[in-house]
Amino acid sequence: MSNLLKITLYSLGAILAFTLFFYFYPASIFEAEIVERPETRYILDVSMKGLMDVNALPEKVDPNLVISSALTFKGWFLLIICLVGVPIMIGYRLATQEPKNKEQ
Repeated sequence: MSNLLKITLYSLGAILAFTLFFYFYPASIFEAEIVERPETRYILDVSMKGLMDVNALPEKVDPNLVISSALTFKGWFLLIICLVGVPIMIGYRLATQEPKNKEQ
C-alpha cells in the first residue's frame, strides 16, 4: 500500500473518531453566537451537539426562542484544529512510523 494512501486512511479514521468523540462528549469548548427572538445575543461556549441541535444548548438559552447559532472566529479555529489538524497529524504519524523489531 502506498504511503499516501495509508496517511489518508489513518487521517480519515482519526477525523471520524474525533468527530464522534466531540459530538457525544458534552465538552462546551466551541465559542458560538446565539441569537434569540427579541434581538438577544449571547456568545457562549457550546458543545458540538449544541451547534447542531438547539435543544442541546446550555440551560441559559431557550430553544423555542433561538433564531440562529453560528460559530465565531475562535470557534471555527478551534473546530478546525480539533477535527482536522490533530487527526491529520495523528494519521501522518501512524502511517510513517516504522515497525519496531524485537530482534535488535
